[in-house]
Amino acid sequence: MKFLIITGVMAAIMFAGCSKNASSCGSTTSPTAQADILQPALTAWQQGDKATAVSNFLAADWSGRPSSVSGSILSLTKDQYHALSDADRQAKSVQVTAQLKVLRDMTEHGVEQAGLDAASKGDSAQARKCFMSLKQCGTALDRPDVMQIVQLTGQAIKKIADKEMAKIGQ
Repeated sequence: MKFLIITGVMAAIMFAGCSKNASSCGSTTSPTAQADILQPALTAWQQGDKATAVSNFLAADWSGRPSSVSGSILSLTKDQYHALSDADRQAKSVQVTAQLKVLRDMTEHGVEQAGLDAASKGDSAQARKCFMSLKQCGTALDRPDVMQIVQLTGQAIKKIADKEMAKIGQ
């Protein structure tokens, strides 16, 4: 439920927060590779293989950020988004929203839940690994050059990770 509220707010900000003039929306740096890093986990999640999705998410190397990824919807920068035609912007918005919904579902009901389950069983190392992976993912998405909805999703994921890490004393 908390992600549905955040999604609505983020969508409103995405459409209202930046003008059609790309220069008013931030930097022109190249996109990140987070979609490629995330893709194995997202694919497994969409196929209903939650254990593999969580395992792939935890195995992702969040420190690697190659300079560009062609075709990666979550790496679309603000400038690239605003350079699109109105019709293409609407289509990309639908794609981004759908991809972020899967990501939020996986992080909340997969990775966060795995961390909570580990913590309840006294496995603080595994819980810490889950929550640190969430934090790293959120940090990777929370970049000023990406679309604001992606950036805000990253911030929300980081807040969840911080809250859960505080509960286990980290």
